[in-house]
Amino acid sequence: MHCPVCVRAMVSTSSQEFEDEKGVMTITRWRCRPCHETAEEIWLSAGYRGPDPTRIRYAVASPPAPQGTVPARARIKSGTHAYAGAV
Repeated sequence: MHCPVCVRAMVSTSSQEFEDEKGVMTITRWRCRPCHETAEEIWLSAGYRGPDPTRIRYAVASPPAPQGTVPARARIKSGTHAYAGAV
């Protein structure tokens, strides 16, 4: 397997097999040593697939939302207030 980020070879870090009455599902985890990208490869036996293809869904964390801009008034240091009657 090749890394989708740097296109170098990835290393298999672990593999698990799950078996039930339908067949075997194998999940292999891969890691790229240079850029630390990770991936999971899922293989289903013919019994798992059946007549219709099986869809496998998984969640990927989205990047954090960018910080909003701070209004100019909010950037003023506290304690620097001017009063109308002060000269």
